[in-house]
Amino acid sequence: MAFYYLNKLAKTITKNELFGEFKKYGKVKFVGDPRQDSKSPEFNSSIVEFNELSDKDGFESYCKAKNIYYKLRQDQNTSQSSAPSERAVHQSQPTQVHTQTTNTKIIVANPSFHYYKDTAYGNDIENFRFSPSFTKLFEIQDAHSFTLKTTYPGLLVGSGYNHPKLKSNKDDFQLGFFFDHTSGLPLIPGSSIKGVIRSVFPEDSDAHREAKIELLMEYGIEKNDIELLKKELFDNNATTVFYDAFIVSTANADGKIFGSDYITPHGDDGLKNPVPVKFLKILPDVSFCFQFKARDEHIKLFHKIILDLGLGAKTNVGYGKFTE
Repeated sequence: MAFYYLNKLAKTITKNELFGEFKKYGKVKFVGDPRQDSKSPEFNSSIVEFNELSDKDGFESYCKAKNIYYKLRQDQNTSQSSAPSERAVHQSQPTQVHTQTTNTKIIVANPSFHYYKDTAYGNDIENFRFSPSFTKLFEIQDAHSFTLKTTYPGLLVGSGYNHPKLKSNKDDFQLGFFFDHTSGLPLIPGSSIKGVIRSVFPEDSDAHREAKIELLMEYGIEKNDIELLKKELFDNNATTVFYDAFIVSTANADGKIFGSDYITPHGDDGLKNPVPVKFLKILPDVSFCFQFKARDEHIKLFHKIILDLGLGAKTNVGYGKFTE
C-alpha cells in the first residue's frame, strides 16, 4: 500500500484525469478532490492511495512530466527516489533511531505525528535529523525575508497546546508544541510574529504608553507617525502580511533541532518539593527564515523588534531570543 501527497497540481488537472492516469500504475484505492494548495494558491493539491503500486517508475515519471510535487506518507516503509527537476519532489529523510532499551528502530520522520500520535508520545524525538527538503515549499514568492538564529537556551512555541502525556512514563513531555500540519516541522506562526510586533505599538489606555512611544522613536519612527503606521500595518484593510517562520538550517551535530528542558513549579508553597515538568524546545543555533509582504522600511523595523523582544514562551527567562 502506498499513500502520496500531491502538491502544485495545475488547476486544469481534474480528479477523473488523475484517477484514469494512476490506474495505469497500480490498483488505485482513493484519489482526493483537488483543492487549492495552501502554500501555492495558484495551484491545487490532492492525495492518492494505492492498494498496490506496481509501476512506481511510471507514476513518478507522470508526476515529473506534470511538474507535480509528490511525497510518500512518512509512515510508509518504502523509499522514494528524488527527482532531478527543481519543481520535482522535495522529501525529508526518515531518521532511524535505535533505542537504548530495545533492538527496535523508531522512525522519526514526521515530528508532529511522532510527538502527538505515536504510542511513545515523543520518545526519541530529540534525535530527529533536520533536512532542508521542505524549504522550497515554505518560500513565498515576492516576499521580503531575513534569517535569524536561536540563542541559548532555545525556543519554545505552542506550549499552550495539549499533549497526551503517558501516565506510565514520568519522563514524558507535559507541554504541547506547534508544528506545521503539512510537513510536520516546527514553525513560528505568523500570528505570533504579528502579535509581538503589534505589542510594541501603544493603545490610548496602555499603562506603558510613553515607554512604547520612546522605544518606537529609538527605532527611528517619528512620534506623530506612530498612529498612522499602526493603522497601515494592523488595520483590517492593511496589506502587510506576516507569514510563518520556518527552519532553514541547524548548526547542531547530526542535524538536530530539538532538545528538552524542565521547569520546576513551586506554586504558593516555597518549601514544597517541586515536580519537574518536561517540555520540548528548539535548540540554540537553529536558523529561521522570516517572511513578510511589506515595505523595506517596515522589514527593518520588524527585524529590530524580533531581535529585541524575542518570540514564543518564557522570553522573560531567555527563551525565544535570536541573533544574526
